[in-house]
Formats: sequence, C-alpha cells, structure tokens
Amino acid sequence: MKISVMKRINKHALIFLSAFLFILSNSCWAEDVELDKIVVTPSRIEESSGSVGRTVDVVTSGEIEKSGAQNLADALTTLTSVDMSDYGGPGAVKNIRMRGSTASQVLVSVDGRPINNPRDGTVDLSEIPLDNIARIEVVHGPGSGLYGSSAMGGIVNIITKNPPEKGQKTELYSSFGTARTYIERMSHGAKISKLSYLINGEYQSSEGFRPNSALSAKDANLKLGYDLNSQNNIKLNSGFYTTKLGTPGPTYNFDPDDKQNTLKRFFDFDWSFKPDTKTALAAKAYQNYDRLEFMENSSTYTKDTHTTIVRGFDLQFNKQLLDAYGLVCGFNYVNNMNNSTSSAKHHYTVTAGYLQNHLDLLKNLKVNFGARVDDYSNFGTQISPNLDFLYTFNRNIKFHGLVSRSFRAPTFNDLYWPDEGWAKGNPNLKPEEGVTGELGMEANINKYLTSGLTYYYSNYSQLIQWSDDGSGVWRPDNVSSATIQGIELENKIYLSDKFNLNLNYTFLRAIDNKSHKYLVYQPENKIDAALKYNDHNGLVFELKSQFTGIRYNDAANTTKVKGFFIFGLSGSKKFKNGLTYFMYIDNLLNRKYQVQFGYPMPGFSITNGMKLDF
Repeated sequence: MKISVMKRINKHALIFLSAFLFILSNSCWAEDVELDKIVVTPSRIEESSGSVGRTVDVVTSGEIEKSGAQNLADALTTLTSVDMSDYGGPGAVKNIRMRGSTASQVLVSVDGRPINNPRDGTVDLSEIPLDNIARIEVVHGPGSGLYGSSAMGGIVNIITKNPPEKGQKTELYSSFGTARTYIERMSHGAKISKLSYLINGEYQSSEGFRPNSALSAKDANLKLGYDLNSQNNIKLNSGFYTTKLGTPGPTYNFDPDDKQNTLKRFFDFDWSFKPDTKTALAAKAYQNYDRLEFMENSSTYTKDTHTTIVRGFDLQFNKQLLDAYGLVCGFNYVNNMNNSTSSAKHHYTVTAGYLQNHLDLLKNLKVNFGARVDDYSNFGTQISPNLDFLYTFNRNIKFHGLVSRSFRAPTFNDLYWPDEGWAKGNPNLKPEEGVTGELGMEANINKYLTSGLTYYYSNYSQLIQWSDDGSGVWRPDNVSSATIQGIELENKIYLSDKFNLNLNYTFLRAIDNKSHKYLVYQPENKIDAALKYNDHNGLVFELKSQFTGIRYNDAANTTKVKGFFIFGLSGSKKFKNGLTYFMYIDNLLNRKYQVQFGYPMPGFSITNGMKLDF
C-alpha cells in the first residue's frame, strides 16, 4: 500500500514538474511583474518576500476588502494547501487547517502574539474582526524552529493596522445582507507630536440562516504609539471581543435552544530599539483572556464555563555581524492557566530560547539554519532544528527548500479532562511530532504569467488520538502516525492591464500509517480561481470559484462528505470624495453543500453597503 501511494505521489509530482520546466524553457524572461512585499513572520525580521526560502502568502487589507470577505476564513480559503472547517453562517466556528494538519497544528498569532487556546489548541477565525487587519502573512509548512508548539502545518500571523504616520484618518463602514445581517464599523487615528493612536470598533448582528443561529457580536481595539526618540518606540495594544450565539448543532441532532457566550480580552506591550541599521532589540509582554460559556437550555438547565489566561514575554535580538552573516536570537516565557468546569484548574509554563543564522553564500544562495529549545514544566524538553535555502538562478527564477522538525503540545483537555465515566484525560501524553521536507520553484515566466510549484513531504508521529480504552472510557494516547505529501501550484495570469486571473491547485495525500485510511477532512484535490477587474478609477469586480474534493468525517472513512463547487461575485466603486459602494454575492448558484458533516452552508446570499474615508 505504501509503495503504491508513493508511486502515485511521485507520478503527480513528476508530471507537474516536467510541465513547469517545459514552460520555463520555452518562455522569454521579462521584468518582475509584481513587487515583493515586506514580511516578518518567516524569519522574525523584516525582509522582502522574494528573499525568503519559504512559501509565504501575503493578503493585504485592500485585497480583503475587494474580495468581499465577510470573515477571516473567507480571506484565506483560496490559498493553496489551506482548508477550512466551517460550521456555516455568521459566527459559526471556522478553523484553519494547512498541508494535511489539524486545526490545532496551525499556529495563529496577532502581531506575533500567539492566540491558539491552550484549552483545545485551536483558533476560531470567526472571532477575529477584519476591521483592524493591515495584512496577513501565511507561512506554509512548519515553523517550530522559531515559534515553538502548534506550528506544524503552517503559521498565520495577522498584522494589525498602525496609527497614521501624520495627521488624522477616519473610516466609517456599514453593510446589510441576507438573514438581516448588519455590520457597523468605525476607525479613527491620529498622530500628535510623538504620540499616535488608533481606535477601532465593530458591531455585528444576524438572525442566522438556520433556526437558533442568531448572532450578536461587538469588539473594540485601541493602539497607542510613542516615539521616545528616533531609535526607541513603544506601543500598547489592547482590546476585547464578545459574542452571543445560538448553537443549533448538526442537522441529525438539531438543538433548538442551546446558546453560547464568548468574551476575549487582550493586551500587549511592545518596545523596539534600533541603534543602527544593523542592530535591533525588541521586547513584548502580553496577556490573552478567553472565557467561553455554553448553556444547555433543556429541562435540566446546565452551564459550562471555560476560562483560560495566557501571559507571555518575548525578548529578541537581531544583528548583522558581517555582510554575509546575520543572526536572530531570542527568549520566550509563557504561563498557561485553565479554569474549566470540564478540565478543572491547571497550569503549566514554557521557557524557550531560539537562534537562527542567516548566510548569504556565493552570490545567489541564501541559507538559514538554527533551532529552538522549549522546556515545558509538565512534560519536558522539545528541540526543533530547521534549515531552509533560496537559490536565485536569475532575477526571474528561484528555487527554495526546507527541512524542519516541528511539534504540538498536548492541550488542557487532552491532559486533564476529568473522569466523567465516559471520558478521561491523560497527563502522561507526549507532544505530537513532525519532520517535513520540501522543494519548490518560483518564476516570472513572461510578462503575462508568474508561477510557483512546491512539493512537500511530512511524517507525523505520536499523534494524539482519543479512543475507547476497552472499558467504555474514551482516553487520549500517542498511538497514531501519518504520512502527508502534497503539491502546491500557484499561477498569476496577467490578461491585460485591467484583468488578471489567479489559478491555484492543491494536491494532498494525507494517510494514516496504521489504517492506511485518509485523515479526516483532508481533500485530495482543491482548485481556486479568481478573475479580477480593476479599471484604476475605483471600479473593481472579482468573480471567484472553489472546488473542494470529497473528505471523510471519520477515521474509518465510512462517512463521506461530498465535494463542492461554488461561485462568488464581488464589486465596488470608489468615488473621489472617499465614498465606496460595494456589493458581495456568496454561493452565486445557490448550491446545497456542507464543509463539515451535518452542518449545511448558507445558500445564495447578498451583502451591500458603503464605506467612507476622510
């Protein structure tokens, strides 16, 4: 079985690579079509995306706005190797999976502040407002060498907006859509001498497209900046998010009256010091507070409450020692606390240090290598080495590669779920582990086409699996392993100065090594296409589509979730007075489909509204 799987994967990889090289060999090289974007996530320092030996996507606030995305999941779902678990409708849970990983194996952070909940290891993307996002950096593949736990399938780092560099700016936003869905946003910022500030707020409500799925949500954020001098800067960022939501459950077990309340609060304090162009020192202190209340409104009313508090501190030093050599080193401390009616009161700490070396070898070769050491108070030490390279053949073609180890720490639920007769945690669990290798190529083929092709191979071991221990009690244990292989193909086709087409394809083979079955909710094929029009006078249209192949709801592959093919349409017009009118249509053909088994997705829905900048 393993040999046949390898043959299939290698056959697909060979076909794609051969076709890619054929196109390259018969094309005329042209000037770069698109300028590289500045990123910080792959190496923890600012650098051009074109000089990074990793596959990284950057989604800007402007691109989010033009795409008609209503939530963070909408903004990321078209990227290669990204697969969403979407339970349908406004406010419903939306998790991200990458490269065959689970949702708890993708690290999500905001301005470098990790927000994966240590209770279950996941992040609900529906709870991250879009109004304060400047850009999103998505790193494909492992990142434990710099970021520690959870960065197995990828990293999503959300960069929030900064206050204006001068003067003041205000934005007002209002929209109305299907199921009486309202979104109201306000943003105001200014720079006054050395002090700057930015205030964001949003209110969202919806009746929901299913019974008992109504949503009411509010959020607010405040960012303050102060320039101590030309070399020193401090920032304080704080905010909250709260929701009240109906939880109808799956169609085969519909619940007409259960509710859920969420409260999230955070703050982070940043200090940066740059004495010269080759040296930088930065420190961050932060806290995440997360409270989830679930009310079961049956004849015997019950209320479950889950509260987690995460406090952390980061210290990082960057130095370019020679023209060809630089280093990044840092220290990280995190205290995780949990108080839950399910998994009781527990806490653990993590102390970590990391070192990365950056070498510019020869003229066209860049190599990064290093490691991170994480020491956990509850299960010991993890070491995560990594190495990546970027070879620039000429200004139009680049090769990149990666070898890296990664891990995911057990969650509070995994470790300490109380003995309730049917389930019990396991405090002796070890971290999940992974080793990944990848090779890729990026090229500007001609003035009409830029392409990227990446092949990756991951071997996951000690995967945590909940199962019946033989006595009727479900317990987690490190009993599973998996082999994950895939291909990412990205194409940007410039049809004219007004039209361009993005065409992405993902092939994924995620197999359990013992059962030889597909891992749950991992589609073998995924295709995303977006045709965009921009007349440079403020008129923008985008027609997008997505095909996702079949997936399985269970480890035995007995319950199949059908594949789906959906369309969406968005359009906007910006006028000279700062007013923008927009209209978004989702599920244009009114398809009936499910992303998660038993949770129908909304049918044809339309949103329209206005935004004013001044």
